[in-house]
Amino acid sequence: MLQIKKGDVVVSTKGRDTGKVYIVKNIENDYLYLVDGRGKTISNPKKKKFKHIRTANICIEALNEKFERNEKVQDLEIRKTIDNLNII
Repeated sequence: MLQIKKGDVVVSTKGRDTGKVYIVKNIENDYLYLVDGRGKTISNPKKKKFKHIRTANICIEALNEKFERNEKVQDLEIRKTIDNLNII
């Protein structure tokens, strides 16, 4: 299993969203809960299995800390973070 934590940047490898960049909001059992601030918001994250993503080897520490402390994170913050990464 991949070493993934909250705040990590991942890319979908399977499904209709192949190639889409997400940030990990939460991890439960075999599933990741992913957000992009647009279609998959903080209040409605995408549920995806570990085997259907690849890591971008980037962790957004500020978001990691907010998710760990259950602080409020806004979709705008997620969108701006992803847009500034220039991964794809």
